[in-house]
Amino acid sequence: MLSYMMMRLVSWPAPQVAGLILKSKTLRHFFCGCLMLLLLTFFAAGPAYAAERVRAGVSDLTAVYIFNFIRFTDWPENSLAKDAAPDKDSVLINVLHNQKIHDTLKRIIAKPAAQKLGLALQSCNQTSCIQNSSVLFIGESDRGHFSQLLKLVEGSPVLTISDVPGFAEQGGMVEIKYHNEKLTFVVNLQAVNRAGLYISAQLLQLGEIVGRDNE
Repeated sequence: MLSYMMMRLVSWPAPQVAGLILKSKTLRHFFCGCLMLLLLTFFAAGPAYAAERVRAGVSDLTAVYIFNFIRFTDWPENSLAKDAAPDKDSVLINVLHNQKIHDTLKRIIAKPAAQKLGLALQSCNQTSCIQNSSVLFIGESDRGHFSQLLKLVEGSPVLTISDVPGFAEQGGMVEIKYHNEKLTFVVNLQAVNRAGLYISAQLLQLGEIVGRDNE
């Protein structure tokens, strides 16, 4: 049921998703409802099993968050990689050290609605791969050195996303966090602006903002 609802969101055309974003309470309730359904479904199976399935569900929702940030982010002109078609830009998503999120994103970008966006996916920790990414997701195992990874893309139009606590406060762009049975996000607006990226203001209304220009 949860996977079905998430994939329905992914398959909606951008105008429909934008309509949901304009009604921020609706979108919040959707994600919170997904999480509550997940908790109620698996708790009866036992604490250890339930905890594992909740973690898996949060990973799935995190992948959906990543996908929707991509949909509502604009990159500078000529900054995206060219794919096999010379007249078509490609958003290259690089997922570091999180196989569950990588696998969910792989399923998402295979959907017809996602294919229109020209998305490509990889998991590559080589410096050249990281620097050539359009989107860089930094996994939990990189908690101790994500600042070094951020330096590799400093000043470049690379949307950096992580679920590592404190990521946005320490220079990352988007921190996705699970707190009090809710999935939400924090955006460091200064980091986004320095990279020359633009994230929809309507999407930003749904989360917490740090690093405003007047702060």
